[in-house]
Amino acid sequence: MVLRIAKTHFGEKVPITFPTEASKVWSEMSGLEEFGTCGTIKYIIGEGISGHFAGQITLADLSSESGIQKINQLAELVDVMDNTAQKVFLGVLAAELPASLDGILHAASKVSQYELIAEVSTDRELGEWLVNHGHLGTEIPDTVRPYLDYPFIGAQYYKSHEGAYTPNGYVRLREPFPALETAGPHTIHLTLTAQSGKFPLDLPVTEAQLDQVKEALGIEDFAQVGVGAVSFSSQHLSGLIPLDAVTVEEANELAGWLQELGREDAGLMKFCAVLEVEQPDTFSKALTIAMDWEDYELVPADMNEYGRQVLQRIGADDEFLDTIDGYMDFIRFGEDSMAGDGVRTTQFGLVRRLSAPYPQQEEIGPAMC
Repeated sequence: MVLRIAKTHFGEKVPITFPTEASKVWSEMSGLEEFGTCGTIKYIIGEGISGHFAGQITLADLSSESGIQKINQLAELVDVMDNTAQKVFLGVLAAELPASLDGILHAASKVSQYELIAEVSTDRELGEWLVNHGHLGTEIPDTVRPYLDYPFIGAQYYKSHEGAYTPNGYVRLREPFPALETAGPHTIHLTLTAQSGKFPLDLPVTEAQLDQVKEALGIEDFAQVGVGAVSFSSQHLSGLIPLDAVTVEEANELAGWLQELGREDAGLMKFCAVLEVEQPDTFSKALTIAMDWEDYELVPADMNEYGRQVLQRIGADDEFLDTIDGYMDFIRFGEDSMAGDGVRTTQFGLVRRLSAPYPQQEEIGPAMC
């Protein structure tokens, strides 16, 4: 951000680039006072976007350590604004009309709370936009729309909401990000990052609710926002699921499966065990594992019990097992069967894959606690 100082409006203008050190500012001011034309510094002129608020920055601000620190903070906020954010900032300035450096700094810090409605710069255009986007609280039939008083609708909304018309469109305070109800406890928490700020999202939600989120963010596709922090209701999952290239849609689908697994006895423990063995290298592969959860089974660490389960698997009933009890080494049979079934040891228990057994391991030990 560049501010220029001058003694006269048409005289020499010395540029100062912020953020900078106070000593450099005072050196430039002192040099202009000493070697420039007669008189004292009277003008502070901004370049680019700073031209819209430089008039509210005073010489007192430039002459104090605290004032320069505030200008530096303002410069840091302004310098990272893209073209859209700058347009929004101009609207915030028009809406709040700050009269001091503190007010400008406050306005700049609130840019993420506002949004730009392009091509809306009159009450009529605002009224039409509100009707077309369903912001009247009820659906308006097409047969009624030609008879609506759009300028009145726009004017009433403008009076009761924070915002301002600008050459680039209508800048308004964003509507609250929707608090979505999940069907049961949430299993994944995302932080969505957009130009307008960061927004929390608990999953799973319905497709209709995802559409609400898009509308609140002013986007057509979740590819237009980033996925920041990702956390799980089960702390074990954080170290087992890769978090690169996470999409909102896949995260929502996995959240639904995690909710389903949570309803099954030891379902999440089985999922964790499979993840430890399979070691998926993408979030998508972790989702595929969750979708195939019926292809996996947690098995008992007790070899005697596992031997009995294997016999039951091939059709033996309780009467048969009771008959051969004492005449068969269930433990050794369980050990041999476990090796053949490709059972793997994890910190979450022993697990096997039904469709394609894992390669045999030399030894199956007890599950770690």
